Amino acid sequence: MSSMRNAVQRRNHRERGQLEGREKWGILEKHKDYSLRAKDYNAKKAKLKRLEEKARDRNPDEFNFGMMGEKNKVQGRHGRGTGGRDSAAARGLSHEAIKLLKTQDKGYLRTSSERIRREIERLEREIQLQDGMNQTLGIKTQDKPPREEDDDDEFGGFDDLDDLDFDETPQKKKSRKVIFADDRGEQRTMKNKRVQDEDAMEEESEEEAAKETVRKTPKQLAAERQALVEARRARKLRKRAVESRQNKLTALRKQFAAIQAAEKETDWQRAKMDNSVGGTNKNGVKWKIRERKR
Repeated sequence: MSSMRNAVQRRNHRERGQLEGREKWGILEKHKDYSLRAKDYNAKKAKLKRLEEKARDRNPDEFNFGMMGEKNKVQGRHGRGTGGRDSAAARGLSHEAIKLLKTQDKGYLRTSSERIRREIERLEREIQLQDGMNQTLGIKTQDKPPREEDDDDEFGGFDDLDDLDFDETPQKKKSRKVIFADDRGEQRTMKNKRVQDEDAMEEESEEEAAKETVRKTPKQLAAERQALVEARRARKLRKRAVESRQNKLTALRKQFAAIQAAEKETDWQRAKMDNSVGGTNKNGVKWKIRERKR
């Protein structure tokens, strides 16, 4: 009887398909599709759980090849590891704690800037004193440090007048006075008198030079050479001290400007945390706090 029933052609029962109103959403999900999706979801959840445990138990001092490249710190949208997201908020500090830390940073920056400012004022006073002494001694001040080949000719600093020339003092050109004669005879008489006076002066200078040209001993010559070397060495040391003071002043001014910029940035961050100033959002649009109309 059962064999006769199976021999008769019957209707094939199939699973229900997607409704006509929902055909735009694709094929209707069957139980086998749900089983595959659930298995994939559970596998991913287990993998994430293992990764979380591995990251929690990881030793931060242990070497890994990611330390070799600096670009790994900025990979991805939010950076990678602690390179891009290492902040006080990420470490679990509260908003009030962060504001207190920024207040302490502001105090440290203010103290450092005040110390550098006093140092700059002290160096500026020393440079002004140096310029005043140079003007008093008649020494030209140099805007830029001299070259090495000019060490023996040009010197800046507190040089003594005795160190500049050891053998002879610089002579200034004497200005001649113009005298007008009435006739030719008087002109000849005045010319002969001037020639006689010049000859007399030359004879006197020759006599004085002959008296002074006494042969010096080798010991005296060696002492003069040693004195010249020591004077040059002292001038070089004074010149290097002046250059060192100028370089230190330039470096302190640059450091003072950097600290002032950091202090200004700290004030800006504190104001942003108090929600009292505007800023720029992630899309680059500037915004500002609008006070309530009274």
